[in-house]
Amino acid sequence: MGKIHRRVMLVGGAITPPGLPMDWTWRQMAAEVFWKALNEVGIPVKDVDLVACNYNDRAIADSSPGPQIADALGIIPKPVVPIANACAGNGIASYVAWNAIASGRCDIVVSMGFARADNYDAMEAMNSQGNYVDFDYLLGLTHINYGTMRAAYYRQKYQVPLEAAGQWAYQCHWYARRNPLAVEYSKPMPLLEELCADTPEGERNRQATNRGGVASALVLVGEDIAHRFTDKPVYFDVAYAFSPPYIGNFFHYPVDALKEYDLGELSGLMVAAKEAYAIAGIHPEDINIVQVHDLTAYEGMMALEALGICPLGHGKDYVLSGGMTLESRCPVNTYGGGIAFGHGSAGSDFQIGVLENFWQITGQAGERQANEPRVGVNSSYGTHHSLDVVGVVQKGW
Repeated sequence: MGKIHRRVMLVGGAITPPGLPMDWTWRQMAAEVFWKALNEVGIPVKDVDLVACNYNDRAIADSSPGPQIADALGIIPKPVVPIANACAGNGIASYVAWNAIASGRCDIVVSMGFARADNYDAMEAMNSQGNYVDFDYLLGLTHINYGTMRAAYYRQKYQVPLEAAGQWAYQCHWYARRNPLAVEYSKPMPLLEELCADTPEGERNRQATNRGGVASALVLVGEDIAHRFTDKPVYFDVAYAFSPPYIGNFFHYPVDALKEYDLGELSGLMVAAKEAYAIAGIHPEDINIVQVHDLTAYEGMMALEALGICPLGHGKDYVLSGGMTLESRCPVNTYGGGIAFGHGSAGSDFQIGVLENFWQITGQAGERQANEPRVGVNSSYGTHHSLDVVGVVQKGW
């Protein structure tokens, strides 16, 4: 804490809308969102001190992504920090950007990420490019297998009914119909009965929708200069933690912060949340809006528990009692979540939560606007919760 020289403020950001042309290159996506975010707050590109950029590693065939990205954005000779760290990697990009400002080294930094849709999906391939190339790889587990196992274990351990998962998905869809940036925005609202059904279709409807190509950006500045760009700045803080990437190691892992938990809890997220809250100077009871990365409804409930919104095992109770709605003490996933906004991988899974909390706190959320939130938290994960990132957005002056 003693090495933080100044607070970091978020003054603007942007995300590409759904349905980007399939022939767009990663350069077009990155440049589009970068310039849009800067133009929103009137910052010329020459004033940007550094860019931290996360990318989907299958989307860049070129070598040396750092200079490639710098050239595409037009910021040469300024530095770019390229990051490839799974779906939550733009959370790490935001961490790098935050540190550059908090240390006093930089004044204006853009954190961004992009993921371009392609025709090759390594997550389902049983080869060395998948996440599991060791013990779990030999068992033949894919991302989908893993998520199914975690959900089944959590459901059994904490007796989570299908109705809670259905209600989670329903509320995400409700918000998405009020968010023009959501994949499901213009589609018919599903019935709650369909989302609660104990059928393969019902289970699929309780899982994330693939967003395809997407890019996002945050514009971060030092507290002392934020007034130049906005009269509604918000404070931003971020932290992340790693956990073991193999399923067997989620049980009795020999690290104090992780060893008391198993596949039914997100212990890495607990560690990241504790650090983020300490930096931001908040406690769980201060939070009044939350956005979580939910590839399944069960992971969403687990995230609420790990963030301290409700006790372990009580995510189902929070959801079934209306905790996700605008009328609750802490609305959840007002952007639509992975289920209805769409899973954007390296392009948006962390930063959309930050942006939604920014829009909520500054009163820009339209029909999904919560009642004057002051402290927003968001979480994202990558590689099956071996990476968990937490962001905190707080009302400024």
